[in-house]
Amino acid sequence: MSAPISRLGFHYFPDDSHYTDKDLEEWLPTLLRLSANWLVLHATPNRLIPQPFLRGLIEAGIRPVVWIKGRVDEVASDQISPALANYGEWGVREVVVFDRPNLRSMWPSDEWARPGLVERFVDRMLPILQLQRATGMHPVFPPLEPGGDYWDTAFLETALKSMLRRGHRSLLDDLHLAIFARTFGKPLEWGYGGPEEWASSRPYNTPDGSQDQIGFRTFDWYAATTEAVMGKTLPMIVVAGGPPSTVEDGNGEIASILRAVQSGQLPQSVLGFNFYLLSASPGSPDFESAWFASPSEPRPIVGSAKRLLDAGGLSGSRSTGKALDHFVLLPDGPVSEDTWATVKTLIKDGVIGFSTKEALQADRVTILGDEAAIPPSVERRLLEAGCDVTRVKGPGQIIAAAWKATYRDGK
Repeated sequence: MSAPISRLGFHYFPDDSHYTDKDLEEWLPTLLRLSANWLVLHATPNRLIPQPFLRGLIEAGIRPVVWIKGRVDEVASDQISPALANYGEWGVREVVVFDRPNLRSMWPSDEWARPGLVERFVDRMLPILQLQRATGMHPVFPPLEPGGDYWDTAFLETALKSMLRRGHRSLLDDLHLAIFARTFGKPLEWGYGGPEEWASSRPYNTPDGSQDQIGFRTFDWYAATTEAVMGKTLPMIVVAGGPPSTVEDGNGEIASILRAVQSGQLPQSVLGFNFYLLSASPGSPDFESAWFASPSEPRPIVGSAKRLLDAGGLSGSRSTGKALDHFVLLPDGPVSEDTWATVKTLIKDGVIGFSTKEALQADRVTILGDEAAIPPSVERRLLEAGCDVTRVKGPGQIIAAAWKATYRDGK
């Protein structure tokens, strides 16, 4: 049996208006058929995504990434503190705050023109990152526009150095980066290898014959930046990736990206890759980027992608070399007979145990227990080791996880 894909996901809608029970009922089966494990959702500081919508995703094993967009002057830590507390309590582990702060349009004109732009952004961002960690989430640095009005790699480098200088190394060790991986009309291999491969490239100056980060492989350049500043590569989540349109995919870019996402060709530091875009309303400027015009109107690329997934070679076949297919990780301490019976009945293909070391040897890990029983640090360690991780907290989620595995494996 092949393990489910851990990194594939979608950017849901480009707005915050599709979170009803009916929306969940219509879109969840589609997401599961496409083996999605991630979903990026738009939100505002004052309007929460409904808990039932998030719960439905989480219980089906889909990891929601909530993106609270806004200009730098529109979102403050005290304003979003209640939202972060709620999302954390509901099981959300990644909330992105702000949108491309290296663009002039995301700042008041008088603020952009003042010296120390990145330092002032860090002043605003640090309290939010600290709140995220305090609520059990991963602190997430927002996505930067590749290139941008303030060169993105320089912005990221300056921000990381600022946080280190201020004494926040432990926070940075937990930091995740939200990033883009758009093609910008360039070949998928554009920028491969990062600055070590293209040493002549400089901010705003890419000489003839050289390449830069403005393409699909932005993650190579950000990995080099974090390695240079911190001595380590930070985990990254692609919140919007792929070509600009799915109406026509004449170059087969989406199929090539699917293969890369699922065959281990992307760095292990890229935890999730969310294609832009699952769907959009007619008339939206993003409509041509959508995989679906509506739940019942898939674009041709959907059929092609599904055939690739069903062919077996892409449906979770990662060349990890791990010894186990599936490990069910239980918390330390006594386990009731009912729990043992439930786990053994519903999760028939897994090795069951208490050892994180053993779990690291599995392609797929089901964590049975909440964050108090098995801490987020264990989950992060498993993800960073390339495991496909699902956390379930009670009988309802156990049933959902087992149903999901059955649905995907075609039993």
